[in-house]
Amino acid sequence: MNHIIWSTGHELLLKDIVSANNCELNDSKGNKYIDLESGVWCTSVGHSNLRITKVIHSQIDKIIHTGFNYSNPIIEEASKKILEITNLTKGKCEFLCSGSEAVEFCVRAAKAIKDTAMLLTFSDSYFGAYGEASKKDSKEWYRYNWQQCSCNSDGKGCMAECPEFSKIPFDQIGIFLFEPGSSSGLVRFPSEKLIESISDKVKGNNGLIIINEVTTGIGRTGKWFGVQHYNLNPDMIAIGKGIGNGYPVSVATFSERASNLLEKKQFHYSQSHQNDPLGASIAKEVINTITEGDLIKRSERLGIKIINSLNEIKKTNLIIREIRGRGLMIVIELIQEAKKIQKELLKRGYIVAKRSGHEVLRMDPALTIDEKDVDSFIDNFNKIINNENMKL
Repeated sequence: MNHIIWSTGHELLLKDIVSANNCELNDSKGNKYIDLESGVWCTSVGHSNLRITKVIHSQIDKIIHTGFNYSNPIIEEASKKILEITNLTKGKCEFLCSGSEAVEFCVRAAKAIKDTAMLLTFSDSYFGAYGEASKKDSKEWYRYNWQQCSCNSDGKGCMAECPEFSKIPFDQIGIFLFEPGSSSGLVRFPSEKLIESISDKVKGNNGLIIINEVTTGIGRTGKWFGVQHYNLNPDMIAIGKGIGNGYPVSVATFSERASNLLEKKQFHYSQSHQNDPLGASIAKEVINTITEGDLIKRSERLGIKIINSLNEIKKTNLIIREIRGRGLMIVIELIQEAKKIQKELLKRGYIVAKRSGHEVLRMDPALTIDEKDVDSFIDNFNKIINNENMKL
């Protein structure tokens, strides 16, 4: 690929994938691979899902794009679906183009509402490829390192009982932006106690809570959203990746309170593909497909199976440091050889991600992955790990 700027920070391992079905990829030579990463964690109901492609064709034949002065009913229909699964049934939505944009939209909206307040987040959070949230300027953001504090005695991170936590200037903070589990791709989960303590303080100051569900949402963690593992009532939720099943659509979702506050501020934001019908129609059908296939429970069940199986392998292999995960968002943290193991898996037909700068392999397969593919991956991973060349 001599004419493509490959700026992702990840090595391009396969250059000629020509077709895909569910989790199976096919190259031009007839080789098959199992995609355990669902693209870039996007194809929540599998590559080339027939229900999704049927909706795409149908909507294309009607109307793809609308203007600033006219819309299409599918936008309202899809919004209702989004608000149902987020438990923000009286709220409102904005359909956008990427997870980064959804997060940025929420941050700008929150700052419009709380115009003089600082924003709080965790130092290991990732919020997008561009914009204010990606920069986290120290003049406006307080970044808390929840993993390095004096009350992190059991490896679960801060429990809100230490001098470090007491240094957070809650009197200045009006917005908390929380990514519930991805931790820049390392899959770490702050304790419920920490999150509830922060929420109580921010809400006590009449502040806003934004949840970045771009990676953790749409069934990825065995619930519709990662925040549902916590006792938290968010004001805004940024949704991306899995909601489009590979199509670039995202959603900024607002509670009734947040949307009312925003309307009073006469907030303005416009771009060319805002609230386009095609993206909304796909989002609606993704939700229908997950609901009717009971894929949230399936994600939870398969996640437990994979994590338990990997922990059994860990018992006899010192090269594995830790297995972490919720639902079908799983990492294998190794002492060494992560890159080598990734390439050995690729030779056997399995695609996993290697986290840059870390001895970590990551898996985020489609919620529809065939169970036999899960079993064969575990078997092949076990064989690779038990090779003498991989032993410590």
